[in-house]
Amino acid sequence: MVDWLGVRASRVGLVALLSAGTVGLVPPAPPATAATPAPRSTAPDTSGCPHRERPEAAADTSEVVAPGSSTPTPPPAPSKPAGGQKMAECGIVAEDGFVVPDILASAWIVYDLDSGEVFATKDPHGRYRPASVIKGLLALEVAERLKLDDPAPVSLDSAEAEGSAVGIHPEGTYTVRDLLNGLLLASGNDAAHALAQLLGGDADTLKAINARARSLGTQDTYAATYSGLDAPGMQTSAYDLALIYQQVFSNEVLLPIFATDHVDFPGWGDRPGYELWNDNGLLYNTEGGFAGKTGYTDDARHTFAGAVERDGRRIAAIVLDTTVDKGRAWEQAEALIDAAYATPEGSEPVGSVRNSLKPADGQDSVREVTSPTRDADAHSTGLGSGVVTGTLALSLTALAVLVVAGVAFAVRRR
Repeated sequence: MVDWLGVRASRVGLVALLSAGTVGLVPPAPPATAATPAPRSTAPDTSGCPHRERPEAAADTSEVVAPGSSTPTPPPAPSKPAGGQKMAECGIVAEDGFVVPDILASAWIVYDLDSGEVFATKDPHGRYRPASVIKGLLALEVAERLKLDDPAPVSLDSAEAEGSAVGIHPEGTYTVRDLLNGLLLASGNDAAHALAQLLGGDADTLKAINARARSLGTQDTYAATYSGLDAPGMQTSAYDLALIYQQVFSNEVLLPIFATDHVDFPGWGDRPGYELWNDNGLLYNTEGGFAGKTGYTDDARHTFAGAVERDGRRIAAIVLDTTVDKGRAWEQAEALIDAAYATPEGSEPVGSVRNSLKPADGQDSVREVTSPTRDADAHSTGLGSGVVTGTLALSLTALAVLVVAGVAFAVRRR
């Protein structure tokens, strides 16, 4: 099995270092405060519902509230969690015949993307940080509100956005499609920032994606940033992300992008364009893999949403708060999906992923979102699977310098 993400990270380091001397392309990565999660040999025990109301305390300063601000009020823990009676449990629940794989995630869910049937889950309504999988909400906003072929001007603020970068620049010429490619294929926070400006700016975009999450029936989600960077109040659950990605992985605008292995991404000035590769391991390694979104921050640890189609049936998995001691996050999702396909037909589902919280009688049943934290205020380091990639014509001298410098390639925020 080819470790595409590891190969891509090596390419990423060289290109980022080449560009470091140019203002706005890829700013130097700040020192990582805790680049590697503590190793795990088993998944955390969640049977006591430790995350029913909020995620565990942050390990870094990403959620320190700015002077004069307050931590957003989290959504109240529902007395009746959505999805069915068994979705209120915090340990593992599974259909008869579902063989639970040995994975390390604190929370996960595997379900039929179309019927909503839940094959198995662990701590479905426990609250965790999503990292970049929250970008699915931003992608839905873009798909519904912007035209892909419209021009998309880029500011220096966008080019210098904190975290993983696809490599945009104010001198470049881009379309909405280009930025959406950068958002979904390489998890570019610079692309996320640029798209948010087209949607009305940071505050309006955060308000919109939180409203969208509520409209989908989520009970545990508050998006403090649209990129996935950690910030005060950031949280979601495996069940909520299943609801969100039920829409994301069915969107006719987004699906062709998810299914693309690479695209040609525009350069700028005298910088040539380059190939931008999809960072979803399911696409390259899994039979029927057609969509996926990666995520990582120090406090969220590894997260993933992915989907597979076999024999006309689409099955998806959400993985939250995991480490890579026994395989990458996409491999853990793959194991869950394989187990679902192997489950005998006729077993009773343990729950259902469906929007059961629609307002009744024309009344708006969702809570107001408190004033959002600006996306740029988040502080969290992350794995560099979503930074600049590309094919550059390098001289032998330049390449030698880059290889030496590549030893110092830092883990970037995402």
